[in-house]
Amino acid sequence: MTLWLLIATLVSPAIAQPPSPESVLGFGVGEDFKIAGWTQIVDYFTRLNEASDRIQVETLGESTNGRPFILAVISDPRNLARQEAIQVDQRKLADPRRLSEGEAETIAAQGKTVVLIGCNIHATEIASSQMSMELAHSLVTAEDSLTHSILENVVLLLVPSLNPDGIDIVRDWYQETLGTPWEGSDPPHLYHPYTGHDNNRDWFMLTQVETRIMTRLLYKKWFPQIVYDVHQMKNNGARFFVPPFFDPLNPNVPPLLQRQIMLVGSHMAHDLQVADKPGVITSAVYDMWWHGGFRSTPYRHNTVGILTEAASARIASPIFQTLSDLEGSHRGLRKYWVQSNFPQPWQGGWWRLRDIVDYELIAARSLLKLASTHRRDWLENQVLLGTRAIERGTSEPPFAFVVPAGQNDPIATYEMLRILHEGGVDIHRADRDFEADGVKYDRGTHVVLMAQPYRAHAKDLLERQRYPDRRVGDENGPPERPYDVTGWTLPLQMGVRTVEVIDAFDAELTRIDPALPSHPAPQADAGYFLANTTNHDIVALNRLTSKGYNAYWTSEERRAGSRRLARGALFFPSKGGLTSEMARLAADLGIQPFTGKKPPRGYRLRKPRLGLYQPYASKLDRASGAEDEGWTRWVLERYEIDYSTIHDAEVRAGDLESRYDVILLPNVRTDLLISGNTAAEMPPRYTGGIGEAGADHLAAFVNRGGTLICMGNSTTFALDRLDLTVDEVETTFARLNLSDTIDEDYEPFYAPGSILQVNLDPSHPIGFGRPTPLPIYFAQNPVFDVSGSAIPVATYPDFNPLMSGWIHGDELIRRKTALVDAQVGEGRVILFGFRPQHRAQPHATFKLLFNAIYYGNAQPNARIN
Repeated sequence: MTLWLLIATLVSPAIAQPPSPESVLGFGVGEDFKIAGWTQIVDYFTRLNEASDRIQVETLGESTNGRPFILAVISDPRNLARQEAIQVDQRKLADPRRLSEGEAETIAAQGKTVVLIGCNIHATEIASSQMSMELAHSLVTAEDSLTHSILENVVLLLVPSLNPDGIDIVRDWYQETLGTPWEGSDPPHLYHPYTGHDNNRDWFMLTQVETRIMTRLLYKKWFPQIVYDVHQMKNNGARFFVPPFFDPLNPNVPPLLQRQIMLVGSHMAHDLQVADKPGVITSAVYDMWWHGGFRSTPYRHNTVGILTEAASARIASPIFQTLSDLEGSHRGLRKYWVQSNFPQPWQGGWWRLRDIVDYELIAARSLLKLASTHRRDWLENQVLLGTRAIERGTSEPPFAFVVPAGQNDPIATYEMLRILHEGGVDIHRADRDFEADGVKYDRGTHVVLMAQPYRAHAKDLLERQRYPDRRVGDENGPPERPYDVTGWTLPLQMGVRTVEVIDAFDAELTRIDPALPSHPAPQADAGYFLANTTNHDIVALNRLTSKGYNAYWTSEERRAGSRRLARGALFFPSKGGLTSEMARLAADLGIQPFTGKKPPRGYRLRKPRLGLYQPYASKLDRASGAEDEGWTRWVLERYEIDYSTIHDAEVRAGDLESRYDVILLPNVRTDLLISGNTAAEMPPRYTGGIGEAGADHLAAFVNRGGTLICMGNSTTFALDRLDLTVDEVETTFARLNLSDTIDEDYEPFYAPGSILQVNLDPSHPIGFGRPTPLPIYFAQNPVFDVSGSAIPVATYPDFNPLMSGWIHGDELIRRKTALVDAQVGEGRVILFGFRPQHRAQPHATFKLLFNAIYYGNAQPNARIN
């Protein structure tokens, strides 16, 4: 044996070689019928971390269900050794106010492009989580010049899955149904524990654990120049979407950033074409209007957001498609054929998980190459974007948004400011009284200045949206469906009075971290009042009633010290330990207790036995109500409202009144509520819906004294099956249109994801604690005509109710009803045409839902004791 071979033999066992994915998984990435679960993926990245100095794997936190949420940082070892210094440079580039003279040029000369690739936020879009292992392996093992250039010039933040829980939910369901008629179907339960597909609708509200983890990574730690969001889409059209995007473009997205996105997309399309990958489309379907997605929220932070969408297989099962199976889209590809944004249509054949992985790898590699070769441009442009944002904030209106003191809901005010702050926005408080646009504001007023790097994020959340009136065909054609919602104005959704400042002004301001209000609990007299104007008041109600304290809604205005409390304030009569309980609640929740005399009479409140119906998910996620139920569940848990989950079998079994006082139906279409999934879609235990028997049992539950709360589409069930003096106004074609095209024979009303104004009856228990008029979130929802004994709790005004977003045909809903209280037999039905808990965003209407739940078994005219 030669000396060198002997040395190699002795040394090699001590050197850990980076393992290939196949050697760890036991199958190849993208192999038919095979999926790596989250434990396998984490194990693989752990082994890479141990075997290579080009990668560092860290756990950023835990997912909703407690799985490790990991990040792989991949770069040259010298870059990994100085991560903290690179992060400091990145923070300065993202906020040019931190740069000293000449420092930007120095950092641009030696800094690194930071690229974040986020995989698999939608768990059924499984390919990217599998692809991430192969991408990481190639970067830590390849020795070609391009790879070395990427490692030297780029720091890659690779997140193998933004939804670790979902990977296992999908993998387990796929393995369970493999070889059955349901192979490759979506699972019957949400593939994110609360939000399902809507986990990519949470990027400004930050309700979910995973979104908060990533937001800290993005805007507090790494400040990447580029974010790449890897997705899959339907499989009946193009094979792969890359930017540029379709219209409309949100005016808050900087033009330079739009050009950068086009540059990346064109580079990806070029490299895919070089690799002879057919079916690549640009400028179609996906737009840049909406704020709230993983790739769209970074636009407002001067970060290039890239989306790709690959045609899906049947999870990991291949599909065969002929050319005749493929079709165009109403946005960007009216016919499946050659055109400038689709130069090489895919001609059909087998389509596999491996095909998706290949397209995604080429796109990722293309992005990293561009990030490396144009490194200095990315860094300089980030400074330029931040500088221009600051300059615009000092030279053109609006100059600020003022959040005055004395809000109806001070806790919602805090929540709004906290959300902005977590998204990287500077919040200031006035040290002295000041004047802006001729209006005087008190010391302590909060101010969001527009002269800051993330101006676009703050402005886009605080201002009212005006979506352009877009039509299919000519100006008289049907409305063109937007990609997502059209309005989201945070102050309207939160119920926070916010004033846009048009003229420059002077004020003494201090930058702050928002803090929960603090109020002492005074010594009780006859008891404590809560104004019942904040959502945290319901938490106090739930906690106190759980401990045996009596609770009431007041039936008339009351005075508590110097404060006049509106009808519907909460009252808790004095009882042993109440003072200390109130002190704890005030400290924990920021609520403000008032002491006062007992009101003469009110509504006695008892904790309701609440049942929340949970439908099984289907391919029609929005219609099935599964996501709406998940959001409802999250809101109930967030505000500590006890509930039990009801499935189809329990409804079919009947005797519901023995277990529940109130039953809540989420936004589920009536036909799916009754019939559920078919045998072709799901195994028997997930099919059939509540059936005719279940419908009869729900009707019996109401007639025998129960309360049925219906939201959105489920209101149609109540209208069809119960004796109500309420009719649905025939307006909303889009609510029944589940395809991507809009038939020309359409109804003349359309309001997709907009904020509308309603007039609320604040004297009705459901309206307690809310001001009128009130903004509501409207997303293609039912509207009612009310007669007889039914009570209209909220109605649309006699003028255009649009506050933010887009509406067409508004005259058809003027003076119509949005929220109904109807007596049926010994019980009642409450119809929310809108969804008061939509995506856990409209805090201003949460209380309507909470009130409705307690109203179900509230005892009116009760003597308070």
